[in-house]
Amino acid sequence: MKQLNILHTTARNKIALFSAALTVFFMGDSAHAQAQAAGLDPAKKALGLLQTDLKAIIPIAAAVILLCLAIGYAGRYIGRDTFVRWAIGVVIAGSATELAELLFKNP
Repeated sequence: MKQLNILHTTARNKIALFSAALTVFFMGDSAHAQAQAAGLDPAKKALGLLQTDLKAIIPIAAAVILLCLAIGYAGRYIGRDTFVRWAIGVVIAGSATELAELLFKNP
């Protein structure tokens, strides 16, 4: 027997309508949230300092991890394919802060 898709279409339309209504409802609240954010200056300062520290720590940690991987590969503790996979991942993770700043920084 062929199953009817009427119920699925109706459910999708209701979900899309609900999502659109919810988005429109919360779009006006962003100005209200920005007005109340004035009391959050100490948290903004602390997170800014944390971001600055992480920009220095993450690349150094990635370099140390790459050094350990190279020693493990040279000592034949890990194989070439494992070394390459881990090295690519560590390089990407180490440069993630610069990549995020490059992609998401406002001009």
